Amino acid sequence: MTYSENKCPHCGKMNRDFFCNTWMYGSPIRVCKKCGGKYMDRRYREPAVQGFDPRTTDPDLYKNVGLICAALFILVLVWYRFTTRNLGYYSNYQVAMLIMFPIAAVGCLIQYFRIKSGKMQKENEKYLAESEERLKDKQYVADLIANGYKVLEKYIDNGGQDNGE
Repeated sequence: MTYSENKCPHCGKMNRDFFCNTWMYGSPIRVCKKCGGKYMDRRYREPAVQGFDPRTTDPDLYKNVGLICAALFILVLVWYRFTTRNLGYYSNYQVAMLIMFPIAAVGCLIQYFRIKSGKMQKENEKYLAESEERLKDKQYVADLIANGYKVLEKYIDNGGQDNGE
Protein backbone atom coordinates (compact mmCIF):
# COMPACT_ATOMS: atom_id res chain seq x y z
CA MET A 1 0.00 0.00 0.00
CA THR A 2 1.33 3.43 -0.89
CA TYR A 3 0.91 6.43 1.38
CA SER A 4 2.42 9.85 1.85
CA GLU A 5 3.15 11.62 5.08
CA ASN A 6 3.60 15.32 5.62
CA LYS A 7 3.78 17.67 8.60
CA CYS A 8 1.17 20.42 8.81
CA PRO A 9 2.95 23.79 8.89
CA HIS A 10 0.10 25.25 10.98
CA CYS A 11 -0.14 22.82 13.92
CA GLY A 12 2.74 20.37 13.39
CA LYS A 13 0.58 17.22 13.12
CA MET A 14 1.89 14.47 10.86
CA ASN A 15 -0.81 13.80 8.26
CA ARG A 16 -0.79 10.49 6.45
CA ASP A 17 -2.65 10.12 3.16
CA PHE A 18 -3.36 6.47 2.42
CA PHE A 19 -3.94 5.17 -1.07
CA CYS A 20 -1.96 7.82 -2.91
CA ASN A 21 -0.87 6.64 -6.34
CA THR A 22 2.74 5.79 -6.99
CA TRP A 23 3.44 8.90 -9.04
CA MET A 24 1.64 11.17 -6.54
CA TYR A 25 -0.75 12.65 -9.08
CA GLY A 26 -3.44 14.65 -7.36
CA SER A 27 -4.13 17.89 -5.62
CA PRO A 28 -1.02 19.48 -4.12
CA ILE A 29 -3.25 21.29 -1.63
CA ARG A 30 -3.60 19.16 1.48
CA VAL A 31 -5.96 19.73 4.39
CA CYS A 32 -4.73 18.99 7.92
CA LYS A 33 -6.83 16.38 9.69
CA LYS A 34 -6.28 18.11 13.06
CA CYS A 35 -6.61 21.86 12.48
CA GLY A 36 -8.25 21.94 9.03
CA GLY A 37 -5.58 24.28 7.68
CA LYS A 38 -4.65 24.11 4.00
CA TYR A 39 -1.04 23.75 2.94
CA MET A 40 0.90 22.92 -0.20
CA ASP A 41 2.61 19.55 -0.66
CA ARG A 42 4.82 19.99 -3.73
CA ARG A 43 5.44 16.25 -4.03
CA TYR A 44 1.99 15.95 -5.61
CA ARG A 45 1.64 16.79 -9.29
CA GLU A 46 -1.41 18.34 -10.89
CA PRO A 47 -1.24 16.55 -14.28
CA ALA A 48 -3.33 19.09 -16.22
CA VAL A 49 -0.84 21.79 -15.24
CA GLN A 50 2.51 20.04 -14.80
CA GLY A 51 2.06 17.12 -17.15
CA PHE A 52 3.05 13.57 -16.39
CA ASP A 53 6.26 12.22 -15.01
CA PRO A 54 8.33 11.13 -18.04
CA ARG A 55 8.96 7.77 -16.37
CA THR A 56 5.30 6.85 -16.91
CA THR A 57 5.59 7.05 -20.69
CA ASP A 58 9.11 5.77 -21.50
CA PRO A 59 9.21 1.97 -21.93
CA ASP A 60 12.87 2.06 -23.04
CA LEU A 61 13.90 3.32 -19.60
CA TYR A 62 12.48 0.20 -17.96
CA LYS A 63 13.82 -2.10 -20.67
CA ASN A 64 17.35 -0.72 -20.26
CA VAL A 65 17.29 -0.72 -16.45
CA GLY A 66 15.88 -4.27 -16.48
CA LEU A 67 18.71 -5.43 -18.75
CA ILE A 68 21.29 -3.73 -16.52
CA CYS A 69 19.81 -5.44 -13.44
CA ALA A 70 19.88 -8.81 -15.24
CA ALA A 71 23.52 -8.28 -16.28
CA LEU A 72 24.47 -7.28 -12.73
CA PHE A 73 22.70 -10.36 -11.39
CA ILE A 74 24.80 -12.57 -13.68
CA LEU A 75 28.01 -10.82 -12.59
CA VAL A 76 27.15 -11.19 -8.91
CA LEU A 77 26.22 -14.84 -9.48
CA VAL A 78 29.64 -15.48 -11.06
CA TRP A 79 31.32 -13.64 -8.18
CA TYR A 80 29.30 -15.66 -5.64
CA ARG A 81 30.19 -18.96 -7.32
CA PHE A 82 33.87 -17.97 -7.46
CA THR A 83 34.09 -17.00 -3.79
CA THR A 84 32.19 -20.06 -2.53
CA ARG A 85 34.13 -22.57 -4.65
CA ASN A 86 37.61 -21.09 -4.58
CA LEU A 87 37.71 -19.15 -1.33
CA GLY A 88 35.19 -21.10 0.72
CA TYR A 89 33.02 -18.18 1.81
CA TYR A 90 30.46 -15.68 0.58
CA SER A 91 29.33 -12.32 1.91
CA ASN A 92 25.93 -11.11 2.95
CA TYR A 93 26.26 -8.42 0.27
CA GLN A 94 26.39 -11.08 -2.40
CA VAL A 95 23.26 -12.77 -1.07
CA ALA A 96 21.45 -9.43 -0.85
CA MET A 97 22.36 -8.60 -4.45
CA LEU A 98 21.32 -12.08 -5.61
CA ILE A 99 17.89 -11.33 -4.19
CA MET A 100 17.66 -7.64 -5.11
CA PHE A 101 18.69 -7.68 -8.78
CA PRO A 102 16.15 -10.27 -9.99
CA ILE A 103 13.36 -8.48 -8.12
CA ALA A 104 14.38 -5.17 -9.72
CA ALA A 105 14.60 -6.78 -13.18
CA VAL A 106 11.12 -8.31 -12.85
CA GLY A 107 9.71 -5.00 -11.59
CA CYS A 108 11.17 -3.21 -14.61
CA LEU A 109 9.78 -5.87 -16.93
CA ILE A 110 6.30 -5.47 -15.43
CA GLN A 111 6.44 -1.69 -15.79
CA TYR A 112 7.72 -2.04 -19.37
CA PHE A 113 4.72 -4.20 -20.30
CA ARG A 114 2.29 -1.88 -18.50
CA ILE A 115 3.50 1.01 -20.65
CA LYS A 116 3.61 -1.02 -23.88
CA SER A 117 0.13 -2.49 -23.34
CA GLY A 118 -1.44 0.93 -22.82
CA LYS A 119 -2.47 0.29 -19.21
CA MET A 120 -0.28 3.15 -18.00
CA GLN A 121 -1.77 5.47 -20.63
CA LYS A 122 -5.29 4.64 -19.38
CA GLU A 123 -4.24 5.42 -15.82
CA ASN A 124 -2.70 8.72 -16.95
CA GLU A 125 -5.91 9.63 -18.79
CA LYS A 126 -7.87 8.96 -15.59
CA TYR A 127 -5.52 11.19 -13.56
CA LEU A 128 -5.74 13.91 -16.22
CA ALA A 129 -9.56 13.85 -16.17
CA GLU A 130 -9.55 14.11 -12.35
CA SER A 131 -7.09 17.00 -12.55
CA GLU A 132 -9.13 18.90 -15.13
CA GLU A 133 -12.24 18.39 -13.00
CA ARG A 134 -10.47 19.90 -9.95
CA LEU A 135 -9.29 22.86 -12.04
CA LYS A 136 -12.88 23.77 -12.95
CA ASP A 137 -13.34 24.95 -9.36
CA LYS A 138 -12.52 28.66 -9.15
CA GLN A 139 -11.67 28.49 -5.44
CA TYR A 140 -9.29 25.59 -6.01
CA VAL A 141 -7.48 27.52 -8.76
CA ALA A 142 -7.29 30.56 -6.46
CA ASP A 143 -5.84 28.38 -3.67
CA LEU A 144 -3.20 27.03 -6.05
CA ILE A 145 -2.22 30.53 -7.16
CA ALA A 146 -2.19 31.81 -3.55
CA ASN A 147 0.28 29.04 -2.68
CA GLY A 148 2.62 30.02 -5.50
CA TYR A 149 1.56 27.32 -7.92
CA LYS A 150 1.96 28.20 -11.59
CA VAL A 151 -1.49 27.60 -13.13
CA LEU A 152 -2.00 27.79 -16.87
CA GLU A 153 -4.00 30.77 -18.12
CA LYS A 154 -6.72 28.57 -19.62
CA TYR A 155 -7.59 27.25 -16.14
CA ILE A 156 -7.56 30.72 -14.60
CA ASP A 157 -10.02 31.95 -17.25
CA ASN A 158 -12.02 28.71 -17.17
CA GLY A 159 -12.21 28.48 -13.37
CA GLY A 160 -15.80 28.89 -12.19
CA GLN A 161 -17.41 29.04 -15.62
CA ASP A 162 -18.50 25.41 -15.42
CA ASN A 163 -19.94 25.97 -11.97
CA GLY A 164 -22.65 28.32 -13.25
CA GLU A 165 -20.97 31.49 -11.93
